[in-house]
Amino acid sequence: MEDFWVQYRCPVCKASLQRHENRYVCESGHNFDMARKGYVHLLLSHQMNSKSPGDNKMMIAARTDYLSAGFYEPIVHELEKTCAQLEVETLLDAGCGEGYYAAMLAGQGIKVAGVDISKEGIMACCRRSKTIPWCIASVADLPYMNASFDAVLSVFCRVEPQEFSRVAKPGGYIIYVGPGETHLAELRDRLYDEVRAYESDKPDLYFAEFESVLQRSLRIPLRLDDKTDIENLLKMTPHYWSTNSMQQQRLLDSGPLVDSADIQILVYQVPAQA
Repeated sequence: MEDFWVQYRCPVCKASLQRHENRYVCESGHNFDMARKGYVHLLLSHQMNSKSPGDNKMMIAARTDYLSAGFYEPIVHELEKTCAQLEVETLLDAGCGEGYYAAMLAGQGIKVAGVDISKEGIMACCRRSKTIPWCIASVADLPYMNASFDAVLSVFCRVEPQEFSRVAKPGGYIIYVGPGETHLAELRDRLYDEVRAYESDKPDLYFAEFESVLQRSLRIPLRLDDKTDIENLLKMTPHYWSTNSMQQQRLLDSGPLVDSADIQILVYQVPAQA
């Protein structure tokens, strides 16, 4: 585990955590052990809204299978180009899921750290990479010192603008990846009687305090012939939880899914220090 470059922050007292063999300790004596699999658990009990917060084992398995099949690989290529253009050397994947995007970007020479609230997700991350510093924590209380990263990445995940800007360096970036208005329109049409467009202007509301410096749109054609692939895609979306078994079965029984992923990649700049 090559995690000495990461500046962890104690979730209890907010002081810097120092690495001592297989644990992290702050000046007040709060200590956190490294798990055998290589991650550090910095999520406090009162930050957990359930016994096992975040994506469960089923959702992580579906996400792993779908992303590993390469259906969303074009997103990786766009992120690689974006990071190169912005000259990003250190990046936090905030809400990293099972580690697909973090691992792919790390493969391009970027120093990447990953954090997610799901223990199942972080354990899957450890299977993807043994060298990326993975951490269990909430994006609402990121366990990193101020100004730790050139950029913070959020891919289809909850955003916390103030926390993202806190851990980004002055003049650094927040890279947001989310759905465009027609994202997975056919999948949604098969699930619902009435389909509403995604509100693609939401990110500008979330990040209203920051300057928008880059906008990219990406449309990925999808043809899923296998029911397993269709089901995996469904389990990656909030539609899995907002539909019943009859709606889901109707989707799976409707034959191959010919659809498209409508993706927007938006970059906002954190203000430089005066």
